[in-house]
This record gives sequence, C-alpha cells and structure tokens, in this order.
Amino acid sequence: PRDAAIDGATEMFPAVLTATATTIFAFLPLLIMSGKIGVFIKILPVMISVLLLSSLFEAFYFLPLHAKEFFSIKSKKSRSHELAPHWEKTYTRYKKLLLTLLHRKVISATLLVAGIIVGTIVLMKISKFELFPKFDAEQIYISGRVDVNNKLKETQKLLAPLEKELLQKISGNDVSSVTAIVGIKFNPDNTFESGEHLFHIFINLKERAPQNFFDKYINPIFSLEYDGSNMVREQSAFTILEKTKKALKEIEQRTDKNGETIYKDLKIYVPQTGVVGNDIEIGLLENKHLKSDIAINTIQEHLSKIQGVTAVTSNKKLGPPEIKLKINEYGQQLGFSEGYLTTALRGLFLEAEYGKMLDNIGIIRIKLQDISKDNNYNLKSLQITAPNGTTKVALADIADFIDIQSPLVLYKDNGKRIWSITAQTIKGKTTASDVMQQIKPTLDKLRAKGYEFIIKGEEEANKQVQSEMMQAAIMALFLIFISLVLMFNSLILPLLTVSVIPLSILGALAGTKIMGLNLTMPGAMGIVGLAGVVVNDAIIMLEFIKGSKTTAELAQRASTRLRPIMLTSITTVLGLSTLIFFASGQALIIQPMAISLGFGVAWATVLNLIYIPLIYSIIYKVKENA
Repeated sequence: PRDAAIDGATEMFPAVLTATATTIFAFLPLLIMSGKIGVFIKILPVMISVLLLSSLFEAFYFLPLHAKEFFSIKSKKSRSHELAPHWEKTYTRYKKLLLTLLHRKVISATLLVAGIIVGTIVLMKISKFELFPKFDAEQIYISGRVDVNNKLKETQKLLAPLEKELLQKISGNDVSSVTAIVGIKFNPDNTFESGEHLFHIFINLKERAPQNFFDKYINPIFSLEYDGSNMVREQSAFTILEKTKKALKEIEQRTDKNGETIYKDLKIYVPQTGVVGNDIEIGLLENKHLKSDIAINTIQEHLSKIQGVTAVTSNKKLGPPEIKLKINEYGQQLGFSEGYLTTALRGLFLEAEYGKMLDNIGIIRIKLQDISKDNNYNLKSLQITAPNGTTKVALADIADFIDIQSPLVLYKDNGKRIWSITAQTIKGKTTASDVMQQIKPTLDKLRAKGYEFIIKGEEEANKQVQSEMMQAAIMALFLIFISLVLMFNSLILPLLTVSVIPLSILGALAGTKIMGLNLTMPGAMGIVGLAGVVVNDAIIMLEFIKGSKTTAELAQRASTRLRPIMLTSITTVLGLSTLIFFASGQALIIQPMAISLGFGVAWATVLNLIYIPLIYSIIYKVKENA
C-alpha cells in the first residue's frame, strides 16, 4: 500500500502540477487591472491562487497518507473498480460516436470548428456589455437640493412635505423606515457633497423574502446565523424605486412663490457597487467662445427622451444671485471709493465689528447689524452719506449695478474647466453602451460646432476593462502555453491543448444568453479564468491518447478518460450551480462569472472528448487500420 500510494502520487504529480499552474496562470494576470476596478477584483485571483496551492499540497501530502491507510484495509473482494452498467453503455456509445467521426475526421473537424467559430461570432455580435449586473439592495437613495440661499433650518422645513409624502405613499410591508439628512448628499460613486441647501433621504427596505428553492429550504438548514424574521419583502428594490418615482412625480413639480422649483436635481436610485458612480457621464470642456448651457441642455433633453434612462442632471449649479457695485464717475468726484462704500453698507447687510471690550470671561466683540436688514430695501434709492460728511446721495447715482450669478462649484480635469452631464439606466430596459450609441449623433453635431467632450462613466470603464482583460487573456495564454511546453516537451501538443481555449468561449457566451443576462466584467473574468480550467481535461486526454497508432486504439484510450473527465466537469458545474441558478442580492455581482465558468466547462467537456481526439488523429495521421 505504501509503495502504491507513492507510485500513484509520483505518476500523477506532473499532470496535476501543470493543471494547477495553468489555472493559477489564468487568474493571476487579472491583477493588472487598474483603478477602482482593480481594487474591487484583486482579491479574487489572490484567493483562487492560494486555494489552488493549498489543494495541491493536500493532494500530494495528506491524500497519499490517507490512501496508504485505506489500501492497508484488507477485504475479501474489492468491487471499487467495477463499472456500473450505465457507465458500460456510456463507454460503448462514446466509442461508437468517436469512431464514426474519426472515419471522416477531416470533414468532422472542419464542420465542428467552423460551427463553433460562426456561433461564437454571432453570439458576440448580439451580446451587450455592461460593467456590472444590477443587484437588489436594502436601501433606496433620494438626493437633491433646494435653493442655494436656504440655511439648514429652512432646508429642513422645506424637506418635511417630501418626507410626509414618502411615508404616506410607499410605507407598507416592504419598507422598514425613512431617514433624512440635511446638509449633505451622497453620490452613486460613494462620494458626498456638503452644503446647507443639500439633503439626502434613505428609504430603508426590509430584507427580501426567499425567492428560490435554495434560499427557501437549503440555506436555513446550513446557515448557522440564519434569521428569516425580517425577510418579508416581496418586491425588488427596483420595483419599489419605480413606485417611488411615480409617488414623487407631483411633488417634484411644486414651485415656490417665485415660480421656482422647490426640489431641484432630485435623483432617485438604488445604490450599487460604487466602482463607477454614474452609468452615463459626459464631460463637457468649457469654451469661452461657446455657451456651455446650450450643449448641456441639448444633451439632457436627448437623454431624457431615451427609454430606460433616468436621473438626468448636470453638475453645473449656479450660486446665489449677486449684485456687483462699481463706483461711477460722479461717485468718484464726490470722493467715494470701494472701501468707503463697503464700510457704509456693511452694517446694513452684514455683521460689522465696531469694537472690543473685556470682562471677567474674556474678550467681548461688539458687532452691529441693521435690525431691518431682511426687509425689502429699494437698494437703488438707498441714501448714502458722502465722504465729506454733509452730502447724501442715492446709491444708484454714485454706483453702477451689475447683476451676476457665478457657478456654485468649479470642476477641472487636467487643468481645464469641465462640466458633467450624468444619468442612470434602469435594469432590464437599456445599457450604458446602448445609450451612448443613441446619444452619439447629438454629440457629433455639437462637436461640429466646436464643443469638446470627454466620455466618462460606465462607457469609459468598459473600454478600460475590455483593453485590460485582453491584455490579461494574452498573458494567461502565454503562461499556460509555457507550462504546457515544459510538461509535454513539445510544441504541437501544447498548441493543440491551448486551441481548446478560444473554442470554449462559445459555451460561456451561450450560457450568458440562456440565463438572459448581458456580458459583464465578472463574466469576462470568468472567460479569462476558464482558460486555465478547460485545459486540465485536455491535458488528461492527451496524456492517454498520445502514441495511438490506429483509430480503434485512439477511441479505446479516449474512452478510458471518459469517466474522469465527465466526473470532474459534473462536480465543477454542480459546485457552481447554486451561484448560476440561485444567486440573489449582492451575489448577483459574481453570478456572471459562475455562468461563464459553469457553461464554459460543460462545453469544454464536449470539446475535450470529441475535438481533441479528432485534431490529434489529423495532426499525427492516425490510421484506421493497424
């Protein structure tokens, strides 16, 4: 038993070591991902690599020790290696199929590869890409602002009707509470802004009721801290979001006595990963020769008309209206200066410090302010004493009035002033890529007039992800190829093994389509990781069929690998099945990765059982007769 365990472990060590290395080499290049996305996903390749190395150590240290003990147990007759009847039938059918294909191997291989290539191209053409899938959350955010001149208490007072409306129209079994904060608001990218005129409302939802068999019956048994008492919400956060928008439609349009909208830039959304703040973000570079408001309004108008687009706004906010006073020629003749005028008006509208005194507490500052400062002054007819101390003149006579309203906040990108138009997409109705395609003609027309744009948001992140994923895939293929060359001591067999990788993409794309999802960054990560997984069975198959002289021998050797390959694939797919079919909540983020791996492995099983023997027989000219 001891020698058997050592011999078995020694025989399988090169193949298993190579299989482990290829899987690690597939995921490790994902560490090149940069920015927030890189930070978000870097734990995955590290964790997978550590787990694989740990399993390798267990397989060749602890497993042989256990095997030695089990082999030492004597029994009358071992039946462990006898095949069950259904496996005998499966072997027979597989060999018959393989021999039929090997009889017309060139035609069979050509049709198989051509069909896979055509199918892959078609699926790639019709697949839509989005950065992350939308997932259910336990909060809904409502952010906005009132007029910039309002203080905290005034903002709080204006916010009360909005809170009351929410409590009346959306309270129910799905909503836990409504919380409001004045003086701050949060953005979709997890940043925040502060200001006395800003507000943010949290609609806290109860936990979602179990939606599938796994959550209803399996999870309560195996989860040690399972508590289903608060799991009563039947509707998704996105459904409640739409109801909230309808409930607030009337209150959004309310105006004050001056006809101004009370609640400005009201944004209602379900918080997501925060890696990319806004699904749609278009940066407009300031041009002193062109009016930015025209471009901003045009883009906002077109975005608002696109179905599935919501929360359209821009960050160009105007500050409070101001009046600039400029001393005219008559005022200068009377001796008025800007300093004198400031001193004269300071006490009327501001707190003016006129002196200090001491008492037993310390310094007391004496400040004066006109008691009627907030009354409706007729500013132009306000009488001002001239510097000579005897003459009084109207303010309009000695100063020119200039009305100005500057931006509340200035934004710069690489030293250039920039304004951003942002929007969110509704789950299941459209994607950021589709919206950018529809808005492109509008941007092109504005570019022709001289406006300059920088595309940000998810579209910018998508381009970054696609570029860096391609680099990671190339690195993974190179590392896998090198490890295979070291194992096989050949160039042809590694190339044959690696050729399975691009063909297996069809399974990942088909699985994504079958599940009704768009291709996402986690799904793309799954495809890159798939490269290291699918070659494992190819290595096992090639190890056994190499050296075959006839098609009959080839089919016989290939059939001996049928059960191991199918069992490894079935266990892999079963292990991923809960994520593929029963993902909920934030687990939906990595569901696309599980789909890519699960369906990709299932399809790669077919390739390793059919494609590898076919191509091997063609390359090495395996004869039909001995």
